[in-house]
Amino acid sequence: MNVLQNSRMTICSAKCALLVAAIGMSPFWAAGSARAALGGDAASVLDDGISMSGGVHSETGRQYEVFKISTATGVSVREYVNPDGIVFAASWSGPVPPDLRQLLGAHFSTYAAALTAVAHPGSHRSLRVESSGLVVELGGHLRAYVGRAYLAALIPAGVTAAEFL
Repeated sequence: MNVLQNSRMTICSAKCALLVAAIGMSPFWAAGSARAALGGDAASVLDDGISMSGGVHSETGRQYEVFKISTATGVSVREYVNPDGIVFAASWSGPVPPDLRQLLGAHFSTYAAALTAVAHPGSHRSLRVESSGLVVELGGHLRAYVGRAYLAALIPAGVTAAEFL
């Protein structure tokens, strides 16, 4: 390995360490293949930021923490983490929809099954799917997509779904 390659690796390692320290999380490589999907561990939010090629920053809310991922393509994803460190909701907006399989994680199959029960799902400008405590709401049109998904049972006490639009 030459000196240039070594210095690039050191800079990358330093940036990763700063990102981890900035949001107070364990390193993304310690999270294995987990994603910050609904019901997942908050430590995997970094994985989502990396897979979306986006920047991640956090804000502390009343009874939850919000991790915001912004991509160069204009997609904005917010992942909401309850005091137990569990992702209970995600919302998004942008010119293209995010990868719902990634955001919903293990709950994607519940969403897909509920979607099959909707008559003509592709002909609606907005859609709400609710099944087994999972709620997914989608809307928008070409280059202006919005949506949110949440697990009702994991919403902190005193917090309403209207807070994470």
